[in-house]
Amino acid sequence: MNRRVLAWLFSTISSAFGSPANSVTMPCRNGIFILKYCLYFVMKNKSLSRRTYLKLAGTAGVAGLSGCINEMGGTATTQSEEGGTVHFLNDRGAREVWEAAAEEFKSQSNYEIEITWLPKGTSTNEQLAKMRAAGNLPALIFETSADCYSETAQGLTEPLTDVVEELGVKDTVNVDGESYMVPGVAIPLNMFYRTDVVEGDPRTWSEWQAEAERIQGETGQSAYVVPSGRTNAASTHTNQILWNGGVDPYSGTGDVIEVNIDQGENRELAIGAFEWLQTMNEYGPQASGWGWGDLMGALIQEQLVAWAGIGGLAIQQILANRPELAPEFTAAPYPVADDQDSTQWWSYFEGMYSYRDAENTEGAKEFLTFFLQSDYYFEFLRGTAPFNMPTSKTGLRDDRYASAEVFQTHPEFLDLAEDNWEDMAPVLNTGDNRAPNIIAANAYSEQVHGQAADKLLNGGLSPEETVDWLAENLRARKA
Repeated sequence: MNRRVLAWLFSTISSAFGSPANSVTMPCRNGIFILKYCLYFVMKNKSLSRRTYLKLAGTAGVAGLSGCINEMGGTATTQSEEGGTVHFLNDRGAREVWEAAAEEFKSQSNYEIEITWLPKGTSTNEQLAKMRAAGNLPALIFETSADCYSETAQGLTEPLTDVVEELGVKDTVNVDGESYMVPGVAIPLNMFYRTDVVEGDPRTWSEWQAEAERIQGETGQSAYVVPSGRTNAASTHTNQILWNGGVDPYSGTGDVIEVNIDQGENRELAIGAFEWLQTMNEYGPQASGWGWGDLMGALIQEQLVAWAGIGGLAIQQILANRPELAPEFTAAPYPVADDQDSTQWWSYFEGMYSYRDAENTEGAKEFLTFFLQSDYYFEFLRGTAPFNMPTSKTGLRDDRYASAEVFQTHPEFLDLAEDNWEDMAPVLNTGDNRAPNIIAANAYSEQVHGQAADKLLNGGLSPEETVDWLAENLRARKA
């Protein structure tokens, strides 16, 4: 460090805090004396390393300045001494809630949160390119866990381990012991059906098959639908049915993943899962190419009386369009093979991560810690409950979320999430011990499992051939 700069620092501190005759109390004056001495010592020892200097200065600052804060009647805060603007690329709803949170955070810290809302018709990658070119690469971005992992694998993201641990949220993107995403919303899959039409409490594949056959024969309605094709709805459904059939498609971690779906017992279990899908397809509408909107439309129009999909989204649409039907619906787990227990429950986890090369990443971390504990966060979630859920188990029962009106009539959404919380994970976490799995993430982005279902139902492939096709195409997605 330049001697002239150090001399200036010495002078500045003296001017700011004055002499012992100043009204600052003795503990504070002692702290300033220590800091002055530290700087003097550095000036006399030019060979000190930067690390040694920072250690000395940090010790003096903590010893002295904390005394100043407390002695002058204030309390210690988490405010950064640097401050600046934290750029945040966000595509979520409830803009007024986010903006209000940013304003309050600004009043409590030295950072300003500048939110860039993703323009309609502009992809995230396009907007990122514009922001990078303008020199304001976002310190925060709201995206999927798969996107975060992909960019983390390229060395582009900043660890957020301390924030994840402090908040107690799901650790969905952990690489080499560091956490890189702070999930903001959980969106679990579930079965969603009408209790005035469906009899009993079907849970297994055989029970749902029998009930679908009965309902079709007695009412002409459909109690099950098998979406297929290149849609997210088809891919999530096919993935979950394979898991619920006992299939363990992968082994390994990160980008060192082996595809096991066509090997040994997994092959036989996968064939059984596709055989069941083929059978259930006879009891519902032909749903090739159907997305979330098509499936919910069928529920609203009473073409369907049950749907294995995202019940939290469906109840929102029912309440908005057919409120008289809402009391008849309930949520339940996905159907499971008769001799199996579900051990993985697909739940989307989307949230925020930080770019390593962005400015003010420390401010980004402070905002994440502030926001996910604030009333603003729960207000944001409550407006879309039970579609969007908190990302910690304790958050599920927080009154600020659990008080949402929908839970007065449909508490089962909370019960299901709480009872199965440990099993809930995104498709990314399908490596060994829930480690990230790049093949699964890539396959989902290209809807490979939905395509496999379409090959089975509309492409003339047998269940055995479908397993082979899927295995080949999964291996082709290796990083």
